[in-house]
Amino acid sequence: MVLEAASPDGRAAFLLRHPAGNASEYSLELMMRGAYDEDRPLLATVTYARPDGHKRVLLVPVVSGRFGPAASYVRLRGFGPGATWAATGPSPVPADADWAPATVVDSVGAALNETTRDAWRRVREFVSDGVRDVIDGALR
Repeated sequence: MVLEAASPDGRAAFLLRHPAGNASEYSLELMMRGAYDEDRPLLATVTYARPDGHKRVLLVPVVSGRFGPAASYVRLRGFGPGATWAATGPSPVPADADWAPATVVDSVGAALNETTRDAWRRVREFVSDGVRDVIDGALR
């Protein structure tokens, strides 16, 4: 693990990882501390800037699981030494979400495990038809 950060309210932990032996891949785990009572999936936004100034935005959903804490795990493509990052949330997925399709496709594609892909399947239940179609296409 490279870095651990917490949300201001302490409910979420963001764990930045850099696997040994893989110089180019970084990942981020979002883990909820304790249970949450939201009916909707929660969503955090992670923004990072590469040293060349190119910014990326990832949406990271998280839902309560049957076992252990709610968590999601995503790949940070293009992240590396000198990159800066910030995270917001997590907060309930808004019903009026108007995310850019490219951001949704990148975000779904960044999922590193089936738990995170399942969180996207739950998100699709709470968004407009247009966003739902983008999520469905990215999950294929």
